[in-house]
Amino acid sequence: MTDADTTARTRPTGLRAQLTQWPVVVVMVLLWCALWQDFTPGVMLVGLLFALLLKRLLPLPPVQFPGRFHPWGILVFTLTFLKDVVAASIAVSMVVLLRPRSSRHSVVEVRLRSHDDLIVTLTSHALALVPGSIVPDVDRATATLYLHCLDAAGEERVDRIRRNALRVEARIIRAVGSAADLELVRRYPDSAPPYEDMDEYRRHPPHIHRPFADAEEAERR
Repeated sequence: MTDADTTARTRPTGLRAQLTQWPVVVVMVLLWCALWQDFTPGVMLVGLLFALLLKRLLPLPPVQFPGRFHPWGILVFTLTFLKDVVAASIAVSMVVLLRPRSSRHSVVEVRLRSHDDLIVTLTSHALALVPGSIVPDVDRATATLYLHCLDAAGEERVDRIRRNALRVEARIIRAVGSAADLELVRRYPDSAPPYEDMDEYRRHPPHIHRPFADAEEAERR
């Protein structure tokens, strides 16, 4: 049996596939309430109905959620994100007020560790929400983000931006990442894996205990 066959067999289908998409529905409901600036139960119920209707009429490729919440990791990410927003707001204000003409902007390429769609999406949004940077493009095949950053002149500044982006990704992985992604953070704390190591990782990911898969493998042997 090939890896593709194994993936197809373990991929959720039907009702189970719909249930795994509940984070998308929650985000859509929150966006609906934010647009109306009203978080009352009635508005949330209408938002839920619209979210389910949109998912039914305009289905998107499913985003697999690893189903792992780490409360301590979520708390650390939230507090650090708020600190980054405040610090970046002050830094951007200083650049705009003191040296608006001398600041130089750059597009910084950042290759992430994880190739999970959810982790890549969360990382790109977290970086884009911090003042002074946006994400104009994402290369999904290589999990590479392209950050347009304010005041990013010089290799030292670019390296600092790249390291900070990888730290943000690591905090998100520790908050909601899978065991395989956590292993990547442990193996590569300060950089993305080399391409050759990533190919090997895809073929033979770190062992994750799966009773049914292990039982099937033992039966085939």
